[in-house]
Amino acid sequence: MKQVGVKTKKSEDNYSFAEHVHRFAVWTAARAVQRNFTTTENIREAIEQTDLQNLFFRKDINSPEQFDNFHEKTCDKLITEFRKQGMVPSYGRAAKIVAIYIKTVIVIPEKGKSKLSKIAHPPIDRILLHNLDSKYPELKLKSRNWTTLNKVEYFKLIKKFREDFGDCFWKIEVNWFS
Repeated sequence: MKQVGVKTKKSEDNYSFAEHVHRFAVWTAARAVQRNFTTTENIREAIEQTDLQNLFFRKDINSPEQFDNFHEKTCDKLITEFRKQGMVPSYGRAAKIVAIYIKTVIVIPEKGKSKLSKIAHPPIDRILLHNLDSKYPELKLKSRNWTTLNKVEYFKLIKKFREDFGDCFWKIEVNWFS
């Protein structure tokens, strides 16, 4: 029997700001990729099997090569988790989840100034590809679909984009609007 006037412990008591940021980052990533794919809950479950939540505290990612290695392992893990859920995700979809999560948790709060903010991949989507088509006609970006990119295609794009946007990779997003 509940005693009158006694405050019961609520789940909010254990709800940290870090958990709050994580949940918002999951939501933003899910909204960016879930159309015709899956639910926010499935995306959360997959993300929580990766090291994305701990990325802010990692000090071993200081170069584009180190980030690419982290990115590849994280996307491969996401893909494995989605397959366990009965889905067949592309590398492009997993990459966008990673990019949006990092943009939400690190790039925006740190105003693009941290090392990780400068080397993390941007979210690649139809609008970005379409608007970059005239800059990279040899890549035929207008005909590319980010949701079907495999790992080789994805990293080919990243390599080409990084050549032009270097150590402030987030600035490629100026091309979201033409």
